[in-house]
Amino acid sequence: MTGDPFLRDLPSLELAAWLGARRTALNLQQGQVSARTLNYGGQAGRVTQPYLSRLERGTRPLEALTPARQDALRRALEIPAGEWVARTGLPLLQAAPGDDALEVLELVRVPVRALASAGLPVTEDHASVIDHELVPVRDHRPGMLVLEVGGESMTTAAGGGIRPGDRIYVDPGDLDLREGLVYVLHISGLGLTVKRLRRYGGALWLTSDNPDHPPVKPEEVTVVGRVYFHQPRGVRL
Repeated sequence: MTGDPFLRDLPSLELAAWLGARRTALNLQQGQVSARTLNYGGQAGRVTQPYLSRLERGTRPLEALTPARQDALRRALEIPAGEWVARTGLPLLQAAPGDDALEVLELVRVPVRALASAGLPVTEDHASVIDHELVPVRDHRPGMLVLEVGGESMTTAAGGGIRPGDRIYVDPGDLDLREGLVYVLHISGLGLTVKRLRRYGGALWLTSDNPDHPPVKPEEVTVVGRVYFHQPRGVRL
């Protein structure tokens, strides 16, 4: 984890700026937004003006609000359901008429990190996030990693396979090495890599789908997780 507190707080600061910009775009004062939350959610949903001020300064996290207050604030700021889920990663309490809730409730917002050549992906390290992926619930797994591939070792001869720029979904809870499956691993001296597991003569080998890359028989390896899904940008497989 980075030691810079500003980098750790970047996501909260971005959300704070977004909330303030949304209120300004509606030409509302903080007190007016607070009154709106009371109208939409009653006392259980009311967000006071002082608390809204802290939200907009980034000194209080949005997720600290109760679900009822989150819902009332979303409605008060006239934020569409899809935008709310995509930007905050928070679920919806309920849908208002016309909301695209049926679509967005099936998505989970997950940070995207580059598949670096060294070091392990750290989920708490906000500075390593390069984008966010809206993952369908059917493809989401607890603690999953979404990594963007940079190399060509898993590209097939026909130009298919896992290519540079593709994103892979990694299940860090699936660490049992099984023949023929693809894993993200950390190899001592080489760093992070994505390889297919093969066993030859009882020995474990890490192979590439690209025939130009020879197999590797590491002395020491740490399994990050199994790759269970991948997609090129813009095209879901």
